[in-house]
Amino acid sequence: MGPAKSLPMNMFMMYMAGGGVSIFPIMMVGMMLFRPLKALFSVNSTFKPLESPATGAMIIHKLIFCLGNLGAIGLAIYKVHTMGLLPNTPSDWLEFIPQPGRAQYSIIDEVFI
Repeated sequence: MGPAKSLPMNMFMMYMAGGGVSIFPIMMVGMMLFRPLKALFSVNSTFKPLESPATGAMIIHKLIFCLGNLGAIGLAIYKVHTMGLLPNTPSDWLEFIPQPGRAQYSIIDEVFI
């Protein structure tokens, strides 16, 4: 339950970091993304000391641990979205849209426009 318990504190920290694009909020969001990803890749090693024949595989506990970490990743992605760093509008992808051809041309005083 550790990752889920830390979500309110992380939400407050993200709020206090501000919404501007500067080094401090970007570092906060970077750590907010990196720590849960690192924890998700080491779930089995995290629960290895707790597993025994009496406790079993602890699947439900691992699932709750993963859901808490996914919530932290979701919070970090939301913060990146509110900072305006996620390319999620059509205007963010204008570079990849082919330019339309001209429908008509004008000639004024022998200057081709």
